[in-house]
Amino acid sequence: MYLPAENPGVTKTSNPVYLLIALLLLTLLPRGAKADGIKFKIKNTSKNALTVFYRVSKRSGNFKVKSLGRFKADEEDIRRITVSKGDTIAFYGQDQQDQTSAIVKRDYQYLDQHKDQLFYIPVLIPEKQSASFESLQNLSLQLQNNKVLNFLLKMDSTAVSGFTLLENNFQNVYPLGTFIFVDTKTNRLLLPPLEPSFWNSNENYLTIQDSLYALVNTKHEVQAGAQVAYFLGKLCDNFSNANTVELDFKGKLSLLRWKPTPTANIYQVFDDKAVKSFIQRCYAQIDNPDQEYQRYRLYFLCSYERIDDLEVYGKQYHNFGNQTDLSISSNPGFQLISSNLGLLYAKDRTLSNYYSVQNAVMRTKAYDFTSLLFNGFKNNTKNNIINDTYAHEHQLESSILGEYQNLISYNPNPAALSLAKLSRADSSAILPVVTTVANLSPYNYQLTDTAKTTVALAKNDQVTAYNTKVKIYNAHLSSIDNLIKQLNQVDTDLDKITRAKSDNPYPFNSKSNPGLLNEIEVNNSIVRKD
Repeated sequence: MYLPAENPGVTKTSNPVYLLIALLLLTLLPRGAKADGIKFKIKNTSKNALTVFYRVSKRSGNFKVKSLGRFKADEEDIRRITVSKGDTIAFYGQDQQDQTSAIVKRDYQYLDQHKDQLFYIPVLIPEKQSASFESLQNLSLQLQNNKVLNFLLKMDSTAVSGFTLLENNFQNVYPLGTFIFVDTKTNRLLLPPLEPSFWNSNENYLTIQDSLYALVNTKHEVQAGAQVAYFLGKLCDNFSNANTVELDFKGKLSLLRWKPTPTANIYQVFDDKAVKSFIQRCYAQIDNPDQEYQRYRLYFLCSYERIDDLEVYGKQYHNFGNQTDLSISSNPGFQLISSNLGLLYAKDRTLSNYYSVQNAVMRTKAYDFTSLLFNGFKNNTKNNIINDTYAHEHQLESSILGEYQNLISYNPNPAALSLAKLSRADSSAILPVVTTVANLSPYNYQLTDTAKTTVALAKNDQVTAYNTKVKIYNAHLSSIDNLIKQLNQVDTDLDKITRAKSDNPYPFNSKSNPGLLNEIEVNNSIVRKD
């Protein structure tokens, strides 16, 4: 551009050419000190008409408030507003009941960085929230007092992964009334379980339901027990550590109980013929009862504490601040509430299903038959000894009667000693045999004639035959004497065994109810026998 030479007598400001240049420069240079006419898309998202205002605050502390007019419900309009460097602009609305909307702020720096876009400003009236906020500590106390939901706090944290309940619980594996023989050291079944016989039944003894609703400030630390902390910690982790969570618990619990039929009781189950072979297999596992009594357990599953239906719904809230992405307010599910923690918003109005389970057994209880089993093992061992002894006694009696028949057959002098014949099948015949034999003595051998006469030789043949019978007779008589002595000893042993009482019977595992079965809680993770 050509510029005329300077005239010392004329100032630059008075020269028309310089004025023109100055005007052109003002037109072409970018506006760094102001952001005039920034476009804002303002929408009344409330259900009622609002008067919308904006407030421009200066860095100095001065401010000005202007009305943008009355906006009907869902009405929107685009307005241009001048915002200068260092300014902060805030929008809000007010309805006829003097309820004030959430204040939406934007500072000059943010506006200047996005000056080419249309700024969306929703005017939001927060919903009133009547429920007060709880800390995690207060929520844990409510859970502990809840009839149904406190079961969640007693789940074994080492066995739960991602809050899925145990898949191998007794509800899915064993019906009520099942016998299980457990090695508590390895937590395994020693035998395949014995399922119920025909005479057992069950009943739904108790059903209760409960619910719990809470708005929880998740930043509070849990000062409760380990199980409570584990449960609530896992629960809140699902919401990405949001500051506030709305939780809704609903649960229904049933107590399922084994019940004998009217003609049976709990103790009769041990005498059921269908159970006897199983009990005998249990006996076969026992080598040293005194040592293994503390290790082995025989349980009879008698009740389930079952969660029929459990649902945990939740929704996470975020702090409503200057950096809130207000585009989410166009989502019909957007929810803004005013609370004692300030303004909070949720991206979705409805609660999401966080955790649900149906028909899950939380706890299994059983009658402890261990003492009856081990006392039965002692009695069984004793009965086996008695049965074996009786069998030996019958064997001795049969042998004595057999030997007595041989005495009759080989009697050397039937004319001098007449022995009555007795039936070997008659068990009562043993007494007269014993009496008879007690009065018998061995025969003496006859001497042979040394003469060489014909008469002597003929007599010697008779003597030889006689002595042969004596030899056999005396042998059978001696055998009978030995057998009778054995029989007498067996009779003595039987008398001692049958009269003796069981030594040191194993006690029932119940201090409060001596002589009754104890009901204990069974670990649901017991492993099946392969």
